Amino acid sequence: MRGSITRVSRKDGSGCILAEDGKEVCFERSEASRDGVDKLGVGHSVEFELQYGFERPCAVNIKRVHHDAASVQEH
Repeated sequence: MRGSITRVSRKDGSGCILAEDGKEVCFERSEASRDGVDKLGVGHSVEFELQYGFERPCAVNIKRVHHDAASVQEH
């Protein structure tokens, strides 16, 4: 799935993503890719997978999507 970061807590590294389908999903610091949560900010585009937990779905395997890379892949 794709979406954009809507919130990031610098304190504990958790945050939220607004998915393309309009639903908001949360994530934990440990689910960010090698770049880490410190490099994720509000408005950044990301790719992620949904993992269904006990309370609600969570975003896992989060990777930042760079717009330049996306336009190159389309050509």
